[in-house]
Amino acid sequence: MLQIAVCDDEAEDLCKMQELIRDVMERFSLRCNIQAFETGEELLDSPVSFDLIFMDIRLAGENGIEIGKKLYWKNRNAKIIFQTYLREECGNAVNQSHAFAFLTKPVERDLLEKQMEEFLRTREDLQDMWVSFPDASWIFPEDKEKKQVVRLPVRDIVYFESIKRERLLKIVTEKGIFLYPGIFGELEERMRPFGFETCSRGIMVNFDKIRKMGKRELILQNGDCLPFSQRRSVVFKERMGEFFYNPVKR
Repeated sequence: MLQIAVCDDEAEDLCKMQELIRDVMERFSLRCNIQAFETGEELLDSPVSFDLIFMDIRLAGENGIEIGKKLYWKNRNAKIIFQTYLREECGNAVNQSHAFAFLTKPVERDLLEKQMEEFLRTREDLQDMWVSFPDASWIFPEDKEKKQVVRLPVRDIVYFESIKRERLLKIVTEKGIFLYPGIFGELEERMRPFGFETCSRGIMVNFDKIRKMGKRELILQNGDCLPFSQRRSVVFKERMGEFFYNPVKR
């Protein structure tokens, strides 16, 4: 579970930011614990080792940049995203406190979502995370009518395949196959930060499950063979290289 902190001395901004973060995390179907702090000192005193911290630059008492410096020395693995109404303040925040990114207020949902995607790409444990799929069912006939929310570890998912005639998406995992109603384009956006990419029309594969890459096919660790579109090969290989050799991730 991701540990996220939000620090802002404006109560309205604090509440809005928490709501935005919850909304974005639901989009990724990731579990998180969000804690709110009205002062930087309260945040510094917290015993929790946060994965991600949203920090207002202009705080009462010590400003966000000074608090960010102390947080960096306390927990260098934490990523800090600063927020401010004045864009010119962001340069100092990034340079002085090793900030991960910044957002100008009022924070827009689309920009927050992009920053969350970038944050997820830097994490070493992406494949250890769990994702949820609503109204899913086992592919076996006796279970087709049983719909439920299925939570799966990312590392167990081998690939996704669109079944257009039934308007369903197939989830092939190491422990079984599931079906759920979904839109393939939305699935692409959701799963790319976790190390998935479309190898041919309607098929999205987990980079970690590829055993061999041919000119027109991918051989997976479970023995399955997937078609590999040459039209997508350049982007696919670039994304695969980023996944395995990203210096921040490693």
